[in-house]
Amino acid sequence: MIHPDTADSAHARLSPGSATWLLAGALLLVAGSAHGQDIDPQRRDMARPLIENVITETRDEATEPAVSRKAEREAEDQEAVPTAETEPTPEPDSPPEESGPRQPRVERGGSLIGSGPSSIPPPAFSSTDDQASIVSTDRTPSNAVGDFEPGELVLISEDMPDAVAMARELAGYRLRIKSRQALEQLGLVISVFRLPTGADTLALLTEIRRESPNIRLDVNQRYRLMAGPRQRYGQEMIGLSMDSTSCLGNVRVGLLDTAVNPGHPALAGRSIDMAQFAGPTPAPSDHGTAIASLWVGDPDQGFTPLMQEASISVAAVFRQRGNDTDTTTDILARGMDWLLGQGVEAINLSLGGRENRILDLVLQRLLAQEILLVAAAGSLGPEGPAVYPAAHPGVIAVTAVDANKRHYERANLGDYLDFAAPGVHVWAATENGTAYHSGTSYAVPFVLAALMAEKRLYNDWLQNSFESALDLGPLGKDPIYGWGLVRWPAGCG
Repeated sequence: MIHPDTADSAHARLSPGSATWLLAGALLLVAGSAHGQDIDPQRRDMARPLIENVITETRDEATEPAVSRKAEREAEDQEAVPTAETEPTPEPDSPPEESGPRQPRVERGGSLIGSGPSSIPPPAFSSTDDQASIVSTDRTPSNAVGDFEPGELVLISEDMPDAVAMARELAGYRLRIKSRQALEQLGLVISVFRLPTGADTLALLTEIRRESPNIRLDVNQRYRLMAGPRQRYGQEMIGLSMDSTSCLGNVRVGLLDTAVNPGHPALAGRSIDMAQFAGPTPAPSDHGTAIASLWVGDPDQGFTPLMQEASISVAAVFRQRGNDTDTTTDILARGMDWLLGQGVEAINLSLGGRENRILDLVLQRLLAQEILLVAAAGSLGPEGPAVYPAAHPGVIAVTAVDANKRHYERANLGDYLDFAAPGVHVWAATENGTAYHSGTSYAVPFVLAALMAEKRLYNDWLQNSFESALDLGPLGKDPIYGWGLVRWPAGCG
């Protein structure tokens, strides 16, 4: 898709000379500007003012001395090349804010229905679970407050030598390594850089992309759970019965979510492996526990499991920051790399955010391994812009309907939708109990299970799923229900 490119941004130096030569040079520059001539880029760089912005930092290194490019390169040369290097990051009590000029939002044609002018921000919701920030960074990065980690950029590289070489080039912009890790299963290396104090994250990213348009560098995007308020209902509407899951006896699926409480009565004795990636303040396990209970919940506890004998690998990627539950691009990448190493056949992505170059490449690698990716369409309402990863080509996007097959009022619309499934008043577990849940998050496990059953039975499993879906809107695929309500394959029983 894109390939690394670099730009040398070393500043030109003026050697000492006589006052006459200095005065003559200054007059030439003034004369060139007065006649509309372009100034040499290196000299123009010298005249460019430092981009100023306030970045909330909790680190001790809040100030960074100016260092020469030579010193930075020498330090990089002395750096060991480990498989993973990480710097512990204290979590702030509330989302950091970043100031700076507003930039226009860029929307992809055909991926959003009824969005209105691109300058209109996404609608605000009272529930923090519904506040996914959705704007493409394909060309122009977004500038939404709290949408990404301020003062950080993420680079994806093909291997470790490439990562080190790119770090040397980016040192010209005074970027410093925060962490670097080999994603061995994906065959990539992910690096997180800390920006110099006072630098505007988006302005600096735009500057680097202008010099190197194909560089695999992006903001460290934040992603949120695609859930909504809890309320009430059941499994029968997709045609599932207790004796119709036998074809999924040895399936292993991945869950990229919060942690799961394996000690919950509904999950006791189930095959659940888990790895924590969310740092010192992981989010509560309500959301992940609910998804897991829909798949393997104990019938004796009142559940109708979609895949009773399935094994689940859980990558716990969500953190708690004050009242916010979210994750970031680099955490998601590490979680997906681990899931690939666990041998999962499918990954449940009940989360959403903006498009991101780094996440796009990771998704491409997973799809190339024939991993089924099923994602929540989003809960930003009919006017909400496209949610990623659901809108990524090759990912199955799922919207929610209620027990009467009516469209969930907060669900996104768009041509990227593939299926509808129960997602309003769904009965599922909480961290330590049970409750009714609503949101496109809870529709995803229904579709993933149904597609896995189809995949076990038929060669043309995806086409069969499209054709067997119950058409709920205009004839054929539409931007409200996709192909329609997913149906459980009869042959699985």
